[in-house]
Amino acid sequence: MSGFQPRAGQTQILDYREGQMGVCAVPGSGKTSTIAVLAARLVAGGLPSRGKVLVVTYQNAAVDHLRTRIREELAAGGRLQVGCDVRTLHSLSHGLVRAHPALAGVEADFHVLDERTSYHLLDKAVRLWNSQNPRIWGRLGPDEYYGESWEQEWQRLAAQLGRAVISTAKNRRLKPEVLLDQLGEGDNQFLRIGAQIYQFYQQQVQTIGGLDFDDLVWMAVELLEANPELRAHLRRRWPVVLEDEAQDSVPLQEALLGLLTGEGGNWIRVGDPNQAIMSSFTAADPRFLRRFMEQEGVQAIEMAISGRCAPRILELANRLVEWTCQSHPLEQVRSEAFRPQRILPSGPGDPQQNPPDSESSAAFREYNNQPEEFADVVRRARHFARLHPECTLSILVPTNRLGYELAEYLRQSGAEFDELLQSGRASRQVADTLGGVMDFLADPLQRQCLEQAYHSMRGCWPKKEQVGDEQQVGTLLRSCYRPEALLFPDPGCGLEQALPPVGPIAAGDLAEIQHLVQTLQRWLRAAPLPIDQLVLTVAQDLLGETEFGRAHKLALYLRNQSEQHLDWRLPELARELGQAAQGRSGALAEEGEGYEPQPGRITLTTMHKAKGLEWDLVYLVGVDGRWFPHTLEDHFLGERDFLGGDPAAEARSALRVLIGEEDSGGISATDQAHLEIIAERLRLLYVGITRARRYLALSWSREVPAGVRMRPVPPTPVFQLLKRYYQTQHGSAVQD
Repeated sequence: MSGFQPRAGQTQILDYREGQMGVCAVPGSGKTSTIAVLAARLVAGGLPSRGKVLVVTYQNAAVDHLRTRIREELAAGGRLQVGCDVRTLHSLSHGLVRAHPALAGVEADFHVLDERTSYHLLDKAVRLWNSQNPRIWGRLGPDEYYGESWEQEWQRLAAQLGRAVISTAKNRRLKPEVLLDQLGEGDNQFLRIGAQIYQFYQQQVQTIGGLDFDDLVWMAVELLEANPELRAHLRRRWPVVLEDEAQDSVPLQEALLGLLTGEGGNWIRVGDPNQAIMSSFTAADPRFLRRFMEQEGVQAIEMAISGRCAPRILELANRLVEWTCQSHPLEQVRSEAFRPQRILPSGPGDPQQNPPDSESSAAFREYNNQPEEFADVVRRARHFARLHPECTLSILVPTNRLGYELAEYLRQSGAEFDELLQSGRASRQVADTLGGVMDFLADPLQRQCLEQAYHSMRGCWPKKEQVGDEQQVGTLLRSCYRPEALLFPDPGCGLEQALPPVGPIAAGDLAEIQHLVQTLQRWLRAAPLPIDQLVLTVAQDLLGETEFGRAHKLALYLRNQSEQHLDWRLPELARELGQAAQGRSGALAEEGEGYEPQPGRITLTTMHKAKGLEWDLVYLVGVDGRWFPHTLEDHFLGERDFLGGDPAAEARSALRVLIGEEDSGGISATDQAHLEIIAERLRLLYVGITRARRYLALSWSREVPAGVRMRPVPPTPVFQLLKRYYQTQHGSAVQD
C-alpha cells in the first residue's frame, strides 16, 4: 500500500473486517484518504464471491476523486486497479433500474429528468394550480401586494413550497393522491397547497414518460423490496457497502443501502453530523446518521484529529459546538444542532501538522452598513493577496444574491477572483442581453419590448456605432405607437414617419434606429428557426467570441426545454432566459466541481458551496441576526409576516408530523421549521470557520440596503459569544 500513516481513529477504521460501522469524521480529518485506503485494503484482503466494494458518495466530482485515490492505493500495493465500484446514489439507482426494467415496471428506454427539467415541470404545475385557485393565493397576499407584484412573489413562494413537499413526500414514498387522502379539513393550509402542486407536477412527469431523481431511487428501493433473489445476488456482488457524506443521507438512500446490505450486513457509513447543511432545502437529515451510530451492534468511531486549521481556529469551532450543546436558550437546538464532539489538533510526528498559532489570527469586525463592510473586506482581501501571493483566500457569503453584489465590489477594485456562485455575472449578462432580444421576437408589436431590445443590443455594439443619445432613442421607441410601421414601413415611407412627431431627430439617433431596425428585420425573418438556431443566429451577430460560448450553452439548454415542453413557444422560452438572467433557472449554473483554489486569487462563493474546500484566509461576511437567527421570536429571512411563517418550511414540518415521523411537541409547524433553521445555520457557521487554515475574519453590518433606504439589522449572539471567547483567550479580537 501507499505511505499513508494512519492516526488515532483512522487506525480503528482500517482494522474493519465486517459488520456495521458508523464514523464521525471532523473537518480536515483525512476522511477521503481513509476511505480510499480502507477500500483498497478490503480488496487486497479478498472479498467473498469475488465481489466488489461498493462506494456511494454525493457528487460526481467526489466519485472521480475517490475512484482515482482508490486506484492509486491499489497500484501502490502492486494490485490490479479493480475491485471497487464508486457511484453516486442516482447512478447506482439508475443502474439497478436500467438492468431490470421489467421487474421495476418501466419501459426499457425510460429517461431520467435532469434537475432543470424537473424545475420547469414544477413551474408549470404551479402556474396550473394558480390558474385554478386565484382566490386562495389572492387572499394570502396583503392588500397592497394584490395584483401582478403579489402574483410574481407567490409564484416564487409556491415553487419553493411545492419543491419542499415533493421531496419530503417522495422520500417517504407518499404518492400525491395518498397524501391528499390523508389530509383533513383542519390540516396545514400550505401542506394542502403543496400536495396539490405535487399532484400537478407528477402528472407532468408522467405525461412526458420520465422519472425524476427521487422517482428513480424510489423505484430502485421497491425493486429490491419485491425481489429477494435480486437482493441476494447484489449482496454477493457488493459484499461491503461504504457510504461517504452520510450526514446528507435522505430516507430513500438509507432504505436502498439498507436493502443492499441486509440486517447486520457490511455497511460502513462515514460523515459528520456537525457539517449537515442541506436539511433546510433537501430531504437530508443529520439525525439519520446519529441514529444509526446509536444502534446496538454498530461500531461507532470518531475521526477527531485534524491537521487543517491552526489550534486557535479549532478552539473557535469547538467553542461553538460546546456552547450550543450546553447553553443555547432553545432546548431542541441544544440537543439536535451538533453532536458533542471536539476537533483535536494533530500530535508530534503526524504528517499533517496544524499551522502554528504564531502564524494565525482571527478577527471580528462590525461595520456601520453593508457597503462599508463589502468595500473594506475587498480592500483587505486584495491587500492580503499582494502581501502573501503564496496563500489562498476566500470570501464566503450567506446567499448567492449577496455574492452577486460583492462581486461588483471585487470587479470595480480590479481584484483577481473566481466567482463560484450559482451563475457568474458574465453569464447572466449574456442571458439578459439575449433575453431582451427574445422578448421582442416573441412579441414584436410591444413598444416596451422594442425599447428593451434596443437597450440590450446597444451595449454590444462597437463604440463607432454608438453615435446617438441612448436615453433619447429609448424615448422615441417607447413612444412609437405602431412598431410594425417602423419595422416594415410601407413603400415610400421613411423611419421618421413611423416615429412620434417630436420635431427634428438628431442624425446620430436616427442612425442608431436605422441600424436597430435593419438588425431586427433580419432576426424576425429567422424567428421560425428552431430555438437553438435562433439564439445562435442572434448571438453570432451580437456577441463576441467569449460570450458566444455562453450563448451556445444557453441555446442547448433552450433546445432541451423545447423538446421537454412541446407546447412551449417563443414567449415561454424567452421567459426562461429572463429566469437565467436572474440566476434562478439553473441554466447557467456553474458547478465548481473539481475546483482548486489558486494562490493569490480570491475565491468568492457561498458558505454552502465552500464545504469540501479550504483556504489559508477566510472572510465570513454577513454574520448577523438575519442569517443566523437565535430565538423563535427572531425574523427569518425570506418570510412574509402576513403569511404567518415560511410556507415551504411549515409544509415540510407539517408533513413530518402528519406521517408520525416527529411529534409536534405542542409547537406549531412554523416554529418546528424555525428550530431546524437555527440549528442548520449554526452548523453552517461551523463549516465556514473550519474552512480557514491560518486566518479567519467574521464580520457583520448594522444596516443593509432596503430599496433606497438603509434598514437596521440585529446582531447575532453567536458572533458576540465567539468574539468574547477569542478576546479572553488571545487578547484583541480585531487584527489588521
